[in-house]
Amino acid sequence: MTPAAYLRTRRAAAGLTLDAAACALAPRIADRRVAYALLRLWETDGVVGEAGDVARLRTLYPFDVDVYRQLAEEPADRHPTICTGCGCTQNDACIDDVSTACHWVADDLCSACEDSATRSSVAWMYRAIVHSTDGEGATA
Repeated sequence: MTPAAYLRTRRAAAGLTLDAAACALAPRIADRRVAYALLRLWETDGVVGEAGDVARLRTLYPFDVDVYRQLAEEPADRHPTICTGCGCTQNDACIDDVSTACHWVADDLCSACEDSATRSSVAWMYRAIVHSTDGEGATA
């Protein structure tokens, strides 16, 4: 995973769009275009922001500055394991609504994202079944 992809993944996992992140980073309307451009720049593959500048993003959403640094500076074989669904690592696991930390279910997937994907697919199947029935409950 690139440093930019890590930031994009963590922002998305926090439920923030680029617009929402820019608004939070720059409360003054006059500064939002610059904040938006800066966020887009840091989330562009091949671009690595200064660690101190990028660390300001932790006021918007959680991420590990050390992981960002490792992705930017270390060879790929020394990168930490990162969930491709939410960007969590062994050092900053997801915590669910009952205060349970996630665990690895695959090389690049945490249990929280697996559960989320399962819930999404079940919801999708439910919607497909509901929309494919007539008012009597029989399939169309």
